[in-house]
Amino acid sequence: MIAYKGFNSKLDCTLGKGIFHYEVGKTYKEDSAKCASTGFHCVEEPIEVLSWYHSPGDRYCMVEASGDVNEDGNDKISCTEMTIVKELTLEQLAMLECLWIQEHPERKHSTHVKENFGQAYKGGVVIVKGRNPKAQGEEGSTIFLLREDRHGSVTEIGVYKIDNKEHNSGVKYNVLGRAVT
Repeated sequence: MIAYKGFNSKLDCTLGKGIFHYEVGKTYKEDSAKCASTGFHCVEEPIEVLSWYHSPGDRYCMVEASGDVNEDGNDKISCTEMTIVKELTLEQLAMLECLWIQEHPERKHSTHVKENFGQAYKGGVVIVKGRNPKAQGEEGSTIFLLREDRHGSVTEIGVYKIDNKEHNSGVKYNVLGRAVT
């Protein structure tokens, strides 16, 4: 199954036995998998990696979780085999989250996804969903807006880079990229 994993800047993260170093393209194996205890951990919902890795310089990857897979029912996955498929930028991770939300309208979404209004900080991202979502950001950030219908299905997505040319810092934008109050 495709999942997502966060790492520190060296592509390291903690394993029950201490710090473990990963490399893109490699497959790793463990003897057993139990969430919050053993195995390699990852998450199904892309943006949820920010719950553990959200410091400047942290890195994110798409992974293939296989072998014995154990899920905790709260999106956390542990597996006995993990392949680091490819590294993702924060913006790519946020776009994958938008697609995930679109494909799973009935699921509860990460607390990293804001309702109706959100703000992105310098170099960061914010994902906002709702009937009339709005967001603002600092220069260098990216805002992701998901308009939903009354049933919660995504009907439109707008993505805007705050560059202080076309989209300015501190200005609220709607899903169409227009400034709003």
